Amino acid sequence: MSDGVDAGDGADVGDGAAVKEPRLAKYSAPDRRLLRGYGPAVVIAGGFLLMALLVPSIAPEANVSASTGGGGGASTKVGSPTGAPASGATTTVPAGTGAPGAAGGAAGGTLQNGGPSTKAATAPGTVTGCSGKQVAGDPYAPACVSFSGNNGGATSRGVTANQIVVSARLPAGGIQTADEAIQQIAGKYNSAQFSDTAADVERTTQDLVTYFNDKFQFYGRKIVLKFFNGQGSLVNEVTDAGQAQAQADAISASQQLGAFADVTALSQPYAEALSAQHVVNIGAPYMSSQWFASQAPYAWSFFPNCTDLGNESASIMVKQVVPQNVTYAGTGVNNGQPRRIAILAPDNPVYQQCVSQVTGALSAAGHPVVANLSYTLDLSQLSSEAGSIAQQIINDKITTLGCGCDPITLAYLTSDLDTSNYEPEIVNIGAAFTDEDLVAQLFDQSVWSHAAGITNNGNAPAYGSSLGYFAAKSVDPNNAPAHEVDLLYEDLYILALGIEQAGPNLSPTTFEHGLFNYAGGDGEYGPWSFNENGSGTFTPQHQYRYQWWNPNVVSAFDNEKGSWVDGTTWYSASTVPAGPAPVFPNGVQ
Repeated sequence: MSDGVDAGDGADVGDGAAVKEPRLAKYSAPDRRLLRGYGPAVVIAGGFLLMALLVPSIAPEANVSASTGGGGGASTKVGSPTGAPASGATTTVPAGTGAPGAAGGAAGGTLQNGGPSTKAATAPGTVTGCSGKQVAGDPYAPACVSFSGNNGGATSRGVTANQIVVSARLPAGGIQTADEAIQQIAGKYNSAQFSDTAADVERTTQDLVTYFNDKFQFYGRKIVLKFFNGQGSLVNEVTDAGQAQAQADAISASQQLGAFADVTALSQPYAEALSAQHVVNIGAPYMSSQWFASQAPYAWSFFPNCTDLGNESASIMVKQVVPQNVTYAGTGVNNGQPRRIAILAPDNPVYQQCVSQVTGALSAAGHPVVANLSYTLDLSQLSSEAGSIAQQIINDKITTLGCGCDPITLAYLTSDLDTSNYEPEIVNIGAAFTDEDLVAQLFDQSVWSHAAGITNNGNAPAYGSSLGYFAAKSVDPNNAPAHEVDLLYEDLYILALGIEQAGPNLSPTTFEHGLFNYAGGDGEYGPWSFNENGSGTFTPQHQYRYQWWNPNVVSAFDNEKGSWVDGTTWYSASTVPAGPAPVFPNGVQ
């Protein structure tokens, strides 16, 4: 392969022979019953949502605020984002304007976006560039800035001279931690390794808020995080239901709590409801670029947008998959024959909008898909839907399945295909945490050993050595952070970046312009930028690298067999290398 990565020796590459290789682990009937029992938690946690933010069981409106630190320390590493003052430069910022280089907000401090129509103080503040980055050693940190003087006071709803109100919804019914749910489904829950409690997650969240208040430049303000008990059910919302309850919760966040932002917008209905209330929101999973544009300037997410995933997948299919015959299939599928491609994804209109990018590109290349398979995210039907999809794959003699699927459907589908002795190639687009070892270990390993694909993530370090871990530990050295610390950290990081980049006059509009001017970074979460090819974007991940599943490699995450083997070269949709490698190796690796 072009980037020098060996897919390993565990791929069960078949030639259609009648005699099968010894079978790898698969799901039995009891496992499927267990999946049904934990289905809601995994679809939400393992598949679509950052559920660590949603776990704490506490009274409504419990506040988290910091009392330490100032605007963040400078480092000796030089890096200045577009629009930030140069090192040592001083810029006078009148109240009512954005940070240097960002578009200004309401002139004279007039409040926007649902806030009271009052005037902010007119005395100017001063933003001064410092040397290096805002946080030493942090690859994602923006350039250091210092601030003195008046910040304009109440520049937007939820923003005062000394605080920024941020809400966090606890959904109705509650859900358990992602680690525990996934581990119990896999039948190997390790209470010693995954021992997080609701109190652990709450404490870790508080520690991270304190960290960002201390290290980042918020121009005299502090984040105050308010949890509240919501009416909405995430199980309903991820299946395109529950809009009324989501709207009620958004009204609670905006009108009762007076929130500037919400960091638990982990479903499309709740994110849309918050946007309608003019609340900045973070977390909507895998929405399209068009969807984010329709919600501007409010909706943001650290999940990749499906437009990027669709463009990347389309280019890979056209340049690398179509030009060669089958090379990576197993039992029941003859290697060497022309590829017969099917695409599988949920029938959510936004996701299907991105699927059309792939199917359209293949049609234009003279290789239309044999089947465009879709399914409804209905937890009570996923098992039966997977069975029907498996049968259609077999009946249509599909050799190559492009998959933008949730983990539960994949667990059912790979089990059904294994039972039918049918092992097609699988092109995985890296959505819904399927590019993570812990989730991919849930799938039937005989079938999944023929999976390759892409990931937008970097190399996640082991627990105890990550950016999020060190951030929380620096605040609370006597307690171990929750295992979900990096998910919490990544979500809150976008909020902190936007606040710093916005400048003293914080509003949804200056928050947007600030992130669009962020210089970017590259570390364990992959390359980040909110500006792609000169256009602002609402998600930071726009590059991918290849990965190949090897059921025999021991994962560094949980010391269990089954791991993705990742490439080292980053690509974008416009720089996909010509095929036929590397998405599917030629022959047995």
